[in-house]
Amino acid sequence: MLAGEHVSQVEIFGERYTLRATEDPAYIRRVAQYVDTKLYEVAKGGPAIPSLRMAVLASLNIADELFKLGEARERETASALAKIAELTRSLDQVISARA
Repeated sequence: MLAGEHVSQVEIFGERYTLRATEDPAYIRRVAQYVDTKLYEVAKGGPAIPSLRMAVLASLNIADELFKLGEARERETASALAKIAELTRSLDQVISARA
């Protein structure tokens, strides 16, 4: 085990896993719980789905959320930068008027 690594026991979709990570064990448990929830969401969506197919569908749902969050973050960043530029122009005008 590497320095700073923690070992965490988690359960995902009824299976126990031993995970090693440098992140806090509480964080690892939260991530595992999130994945577990996503798998159960897919499982309740229809009749018995093979495990691999369920994992792929849950992964696609998680990736979709990730991409949407990234896009929202980019829009928010662009909006914030536009506001900063507008404020900078306003400040420049005030400073120029006083000079």
